[in-house]
Amino acid sequence: MDHNSANAAEALAFIEQSRLRLAAASGVPPIRHAAFAAMIGTLVASPMAPGISRFVVLIGIFVALIAIIRWDRRRMGMFINGYRAGKTRWITFAMLGVILPLHMLGFWLMIDHGIRWAPLALALVASAIAYGGSVWWCRVFRRELLGSLA
Repeated sequence: MDHNSANAAEALAFIEQSRLRLAAASGVPPIRHAAFAAMIGTLVASPMAPGISRFVVLIGIFVALIAIIRWDRRRMGMFINGYRAGKTRWITFAMLGVILPLHMLGFWLMIDHGIRWAPLALALVASAIAYGGSVWWCRVFRRELLGSLA
């Protein structure tokens, strides 16, 4: 084995070790999934907030998002964007494809049909979808990382 082959083998071994460490670090505790689900549920329930307080709720959601990003960075040393390339992007789009219509449906039922509790009921559904989607996203992410190593 010549010098370049040895360097290439070391570099590949380093990359594999990094992927293994990242896969191990990406094991998200249930409370992290619950925080994401609560944030999404709050978004879907937000039409229930009267008038200008709806904007206060939205600001709270953005603050929660920043807290989740900081939490991930402290725990893993980075935040992994849900829109990253790969199979996880399709999970993100699937969640958005269900949760955003739930949000709009809740708003429509409340405003046009006077069903004030509709956003809250749909928020519970959206929270469950967000929790399950978050768990699924993390599993697929780890599988992608470990694909050639497993």
